Amino acid sequence: MKKNYWVLYLFENEKKGDLLKIMEFKTIKEISYVLDVHHCVISNWFHGLIHPRGILKNCVLYQSIVI
Repeated sequence: MKKNYWVLYLFENEKKGDLLKIMEFKTIKEISYVLDVHHCVISNWFHGLIHPRGILKNCVLYQSIVI
């Protein structure tokens, strides 16, 4: 069975020079709860449909798929 998860890198500023924290999540809804951003905004940002806003300017999000 495939298990995928999301890895969120949170940086101190928009320049993404200093890494503050690395977090793993099972769903985008979990990320939205922690960051207090609507899950649709996170999904649209991840897929490149919108520019980052707010805390998302300090984040990098990866989807990890274990095969």
